[in-house]
Amino acid sequence: MAKILVTETVHPVGPELLEAAGHQVVYAGRDMDTVRREIVDADAVFVRILDLPGELLSAGKQLKIVSKHGVGYDNIDLDYCRQAGIPVTTAPNANSLSVAEHAFALMMALAKNIVPVSKAYRETGFSAKNYAPGTELTGKVLGLIGVGRIGGHFAQMCGRGFGMEVLAFDPYAKGVPEGVTLTEDLDEVVRRADVLSLHCALTEETRKLIDARRLALMKPTAILINCARGPMVDEEALIGALERGELAAAGLDVTDPEPLAPDSPLFRMDNVIVTPHYAPTTLEASIRVSKIGCENILAVLSGQEPVGRIV
Repeated sequence: MAKILVTETVHPVGPELLEAAGHQVVYAGRDMDTVRREIVDADAVFVRILDLPGELLSAGKQLKIVSKHGVGYDNIDLDYCRQAGIPVTTAPNANSLSVAEHAFALMMALAKNIVPVSKAYRETGFSAKNYAPGTELTGKVLGLIGVGRIGGHFAQMCGRGFGMEVLAFDPYAKGVPEGVTLTEDLDEVVRRADVLSLHCALTEETRKLIDARRLALMKPTAILINCARGPMVDEEALIGALERGELAAAGLDVTDPEPLAPDSPLFRMDNVIVTPHYAPTTLEASIRVSKIGCENILAVLSGQEPVGRIV
């Protein structure tokens, strides 16, 4: 029998698989004291977004796998895991459709002024129909940074659904969906985009990828969508661009820091929608990612090869 530490809330379908296999499941509920205590003799960790630095992981002398609930692994110290010989796995394609749909929802809500118009209708009545006009997306340019599973889904939604021209930057792409034009010029994507959406991994290369210089390249009518990782955008520069009217709107499911400070100006802007890393949170995705993540734990514990292994 192995002991599996689940750091945060997950759909029960995965832990039930572990228990059915005779293993002990311990839930930490994001409580760091519990994590530090229980990791000491844990055989596996199932983690969502809680930070797992090497200092913490090194306390787990029996660790055989760190299984990520999702695909973004910037919260896990991969260098330590490589050095210690601990496999790290993700749940590929488990929540990519949900994230792409969320990005699409943010784009549509911002283009059509859904949130401020609904608020104005409640507060001022039917005259809210005279709020600033929305924007049609049909035929506009979608700029994509990252054309993996999520970016690919989003590209197809926008291209097929609205006939948008899809221009993408992804130096690691092995191929792109039909209708997507791949370019090696990131600034061209930023400059031409009516909607710029981020769907790449957070690395030192992509940290603050959208900085003051690139924000200045964007059309003042453009919408920025970030459902990837908060540190990819220079948040101070973004706030300044929005306040000065140099950018039309922003839809952010991720921020830097996370959670966003309650007094952040982003919460007060009518042309900004901020959600709390909520994009993957659908019933369907939560079932898939919990199941895949725990199946990876079972695979490693039984000497089999898991899916989505990155270390």
